[in-house]
Amino acid sequence: MKTQPKDTELRDEWKRIDRALIPGNLLASMPQPECKALTFLTDVMINATVCKLGPGVGRITAPYSENIEIVLDVAGTIESRMESASKSSGRIDRHLATWVRSLETGAQTRVCIVATGHQHVPAIDDCVSFVLWAETGFFEPPRTLDDATLYVRDPDGFERRHTSRNLARTIRRSVMKLRVEAMRQKSLARSKAQLSLGLESRRVRNLGWRELMAEHEAVGAPSGPVEEAAHDLRARLLESV
Repeated sequence: MKTQPKDTELRDEWKRIDRALIPGNLLASMPQPECKALTFLTDVMINATVCKLGPGVGRITAPYSENIEIVLDVAGTIESRMESASKSSGRIDRHLATWVRSLETGAQTRVCIVATGHQHVPAIDDCVSFVLWAETGFFEPPRTLDDATLYVRDPDGFERRHTSRNLARTIRRSVMKLRVEAMRQKSLARSKAQLSLGLESRRVRNLGWRELMAEHEAVGAPSGPVEEAAHDLRARLLESV
């Protein structure tokens, strides 16, 4: 049975996308789950209307906003996942190797995008999720992506704003630290005053009548809250005699 031209074209397209997605040396070392998942990613890319292959082998590019693109390094994501899986910690790194670039300024920067859900899934499955996310317009992008976009649009302005925000944050922290320390000192002083007041009250109550009278006449006008409280207590005790 002869292969139909359309079938031949589809087969050739599959091969082309497979080769564009995964470098040959990486394909030879990928675990079986990644190899199986590659079929899904290739199928998604064949039907993609937004995402495109490149730049270079092992990468996918998607438009994010005006003159802004997000590049997914498929090969880098797989290699990072394989390295993470080889460690004994048991926790898989779900970060996608992505960066944002501006077609207008030429600036680019890495961006933190982390896949969610079940821990043990092939890295290519997360790459498929990225493509589908891009195809639907990057619904609910993380703040890291918005920050990266602001940076590549105006790197110098972003750095100035970033420095200004950090300075303002440092000042706020310093002010808060001073306020907390002032409150601590105030609380400490109040506790110390209450202790002194309690000790002075106990001392006055233990005085005899003659000692109470002599002290009351000798001390005179009170000069502080503790002395004033002692004065009032002596007066009350003398009145009650």
